[in-house]
Amino acid sequence: LDPSLTIELSPRLTAATGMDALAHNFEAFCAPNFHPMADGIALEGMKLIKASLITAFKDGKNIKARQNLLAASSMGSTAFQKGLGAIHSLSHPINAKFNMHHGLSNAIFMPYVLTFNKKSIDKKISSICLFVGIDTNFESFLNWILELRKELKIPHKLSELIEINPNDIDELSQMALEDPSTLSNPIKLKKEDLKTMYQYSIEGKLF
Repeated sequence: LDPSLTIELSPRLTAATGMDALAHNFEAFCAPNFHPMADGIALEGMKLIKASLITAFKDGKNIKARQNLLAASSMGSTAFQKGLGAIHSLSHPINAKFNMHHGLSNAIFMPYVLTFNKKSIDKKISSICLFVGIDTNFESFLNWILELRKELKIPHKLSELIEINPNDIDELSQMALEDPSTLSNPIKLKKEDLKTMYQYSIEGKLF
């Protein structure tokens, strides 16, 4: 992992790939499977991202920030052997059908999935907050995600980037349901749940 190779990465791609790494670590930690080693790696990955993503976005030549993000990215890909969740389930069909950057779609879907899963991950969110240095409640974590996206100039709504025909939502939702990431979402998902999350992400409405 050579951070010098990432120095010229644009702010736009730094934001998208940084949020991708956050999604990997976050969903791995929240996945219901038992894998305490993956949990530890995911927590440290999120801490590194919180400490460094905004810095690297604003100053791409900051080698320490780049090093932290590269490590966190690798940690996410190690941790998600435990599983992922609906952020990825929703993203993969959008990536395939609309050619949207995977990290960008993960960033857009993150708060919608986070609030949908709230009742099953509330305790895990408190653990993340305690470890990374955020007030230990769900709302504080959600606000951090929303503010982080705003600072990284990531849109809040899917409809700000692409136009989805209402008739396409059924096909996208079926693709999402069949995605391997769906099986390890903290709440068992039905097609209607995925339809609702797509619709909310288009409207900008949180659960």
